[in-house]
Amino acid sequence: KQLTDFLAENGLQPIDAEGQQFDPNLHEAIAHEPNENVPAEHVVRQMRRGYKLKDRLLRPSTVVVSSGPQK
Repeated sequence: KQLTDFLAENGLQPIDAEGQQFDPNLHEAIAHEPNENVPAEHVVRQMRRGYKLKDRLLRPSTVVVSSGPQK
């Protein structure tokens, strides 16, 4: 807890990707899958959390992206 608080105080920000529109600057897509509930090009689930330090990207979030409803 102390380490997380220290890092947050010094500018470390976790990237919360789930439900957000896919952004190649913040997210790394590892798969596309059809999904009835999530619009196309939005993140279905986050496999690995990404982090930013102030305005610099340390690690992109690894995500699965929706391809929209199955046809």
